[in-house]
Amino acid sequence: MTPLPVDLQLNVDGSAGDLSEVAYEWLEGLSARLLPDERHELAPLPARVTKGPGEPGSLFGVLAISRGGITAPAKTAERNCSASGLAWLRKELGDLPEMAILEIGVFDEMGHRGKRLLSLVVRRHPVSPQWLRLSVLESDERLDGSAESLRLQQGWLKTLRAYAEKWDPGFGHISYGHGPGATTLEDRLPARNYPPEQREPKHTVNECRRHLRGYSWLTIAPKELAAQLGGQVAMTETGAFRRVDVLAGGALWLQATERFEEFHDDAVTRVFDALAPVLRPGLPVEIPRYPGKPPHLLVFEDAAERVGKR
Repeated sequence: MTPLPVDLQLNVDGSAGDLSEVAYEWLEGLSARLLPDERHELAPLPARVTKGPGEPGSLFGVLAISRGGITAPAKTAERNCSASGLAWLRKELGDLPEMAILEIGVFDEMGHRGKRLLSLVVRRHPVSPQWLRLSVLESDERLDGSAESLRLQQGWLKTLRAYAEKWDPGFGHISYGHGPGATTLEDRLPARNYPPEQREPKHTVNECRRHLRGYSWLTIAPKELAAQLGGQVAMTETGAFRRVDVLAGGALWLQATERFEEFHDDAVTRVFDALAPVLRPGLPVEIPRYPGKPPHLLVFEDAAERVGKR
């Protein structure tokens, strides 16, 4: 079975503080928290990345900054994920780039960057300059129903929860990944019917406190939309969620089922029904699922029409 991408995403705005510091804490702080031994091993490396293949089986860590890509080709610079490389990263983040990545992994038998142990991404776009999209890129490879699989998922939840409590996100989810940070709903709004402003993250993140961008196994609804939903009591009474918590900033933490792989069929419908009043309007279109592509766990109805039928 081909592993499918899982996107752990938070959207945070200037209310979280200095966005350069937020970006650095996401990349440096989270990597140190999740892979402390690997970070310690990489620390002595020089900042500059050595060209050519690496030692098979050895550890690699890379930092990448991308700028441009709007009116000209993007330019990317790389450094090692070492102490000196992280000093370079902090300086670069002073003028926020369009994208910053931290990856740690192991060189394969050919000396190429092989298995990723950790992939962290920060995205910003001039269209939504006061927002950052923060992601941890995972896969469903180990989601096999075992106790270890459950511990893995609990780790995902713990990771997002720590920062969601701190930064008052405008949106968050743990979902199968579609495109560069799109929600499942955004991915299935057809371009022929909906302009980029209604379906592309670089635009929709700017309105995530006005319209919920999507829904999934874990959904974080911002405080502004939490009030429209009736808060913790009303969401609990829907029966759609295994867990409904109020985060420090007032957002709702909505976990649909105990396990990620249990989020399908009726569980999806219940979450859609509960969140329809604040979801972005639009009729998603179903397409055949091709091998190696993640499923679209959606109700293929317009949320606005669903609310109007009640």
